[in-house]
Amino acid sequence: MYLTGAGGYYLADCFLIGVIGTYLFTTFALEGAIRNGAYGAMAFAYVGSWMFFIFFAYLELFAPADSPIYFDRKHRKVYKVLQSGARRWGFFGPRRSRLVAYDWDLVDAEHHTTLQASTATASRVHHLVFLVRKSEDDATIVDHFTFAGVDFVPELWEYIRRYMENGAAPLVQNEFPPVSNMGAYVPWSDFGAVVPFLDQPGRRWKEQPWKTLFKYIGMPVTVPLYVLWLFFNRLTVWTAQKVEWPNDITNDLGRLIDELDLRTGTYRSLRPGPPPVL
Repeated sequence: MYLTGAGGYYLADCFLIGVIGTYLFTTFALEGAIRNGAYGAMAFAYVGSWMFFIFFAYLELFAPADSPIYFDRKHRKVYKVLQSGARRWGFFGPRRSRLVAYDWDLVDAEHHTTLQASTATASRVHHLVFLVRKSEDDATIVDHFTFAGVDFVPELWEYIRRYMENGAAPLVQNEFPPVSNMGAYVPWSDFGAVVPFLDQPGRRWKEQPWKTLFKYIGMPVTVPLYVLWLFFNRLTVWTAQKVEWPNDITNDLGRLIDELDLRTGTYRSLRPGPPPVL
């Protein structure tokens, strides 16, 4: 879960950009701008320093806490969570989440790539994109949803296609049933990465003495940055909007598969391979 896991990174980074931009302009340019009457430039500098923070706050805060995509083979439907309508306080605040259902026969899949480049390297990032047509007679695209950053797009598409069209098992051989991780992520459990003496200090000194030394030296910087991120991470979680799925849809989807299901007589329809050891 992005919002309950690593959310807040962009907010923390853009908050720092806003603080640094405001400090630099105030220290080195404000006096000259006032002297020259450049009030428009002053407003642009201050507002511009915080534009990225405002943008990502708009995206991350009050977003759905859980927005999965469900493939319903029995009814040949695809369910998705959408946010629509105005926010409660104009530009900011929660807004209504709604569920949409698309016919599987109106969904087409495409393999998209984007190029990511830096001064040293360039790489392609692969995405599995689903396009939803308006009707069988109208090819107008009315919506889309994406599995981003997938290294095995053809295999993922074939897995979904076989499940929806050929009656394939929902699990592949040796795969474990999914487990919901809503609320299970504890961000402060990673504090050992920035505070070495909290996580096996003796072992760290023995195996990585130089790296551990640099971590101790960098603590005056890394610890405040981590605390800042932790604050924005919790803020995204506290403001996340719970999505209530209608009973008719949850009944159609059923509950999550667990290991007990694999130990019944229907295990071959859930996961191929030899029967589990009782």
